[in-house]
Amino acid sequence: MKHIDYLYFNVYNFFYSKSQHRQSFNPRIQAMYLVAFGTGGWLLLLESLYLHAIKHTRFASRGESTIFAASIYMLTTLLFNYIFITRDRDQKILGKYEKLTGQNPKKKLHLIVSVSILFLPYAALLFFAVFFPRHGQ
Repeated sequence: MKHIDYLYFNVYNFFYSKSQHRQSFNPRIQAMYLVAFGTGGWLLLLESLYLHAIKHTRFASRGESTIFAASIYMLTTLLFNYIFITRDRDQKILGKYEKLTGQNPKKKLHLIVSVSILFLPYAALLFFAVFFPRHGQ
């Protein structure tokens, strides 16, 4: 859980610093949605690998896969909203890592790694769509 906390803190800290310079949405909500979006991507990638490698099948239609993906995103968002916003887990994470942020000279690198981890499943899904397309469509 320590690595997920630090990933969330990096994203939260970025949105918090941006909100100081300009009028923007609540950084708590922005960080929560971005982490939920990344987690949903990881779940979809694992589901895609399971269907492709183990079951040797795919969804019957694009509509069915769209509904499945939307439900994954909605459930992930609701879960993360409960964990981070409702139960104030993000405030505990902020308190835990806030004092280390000024001492960290590799702050930008850690942010890039954190965001890369969140968007890596989408790059993998795009790779699968390009190099392993559905036949007949």
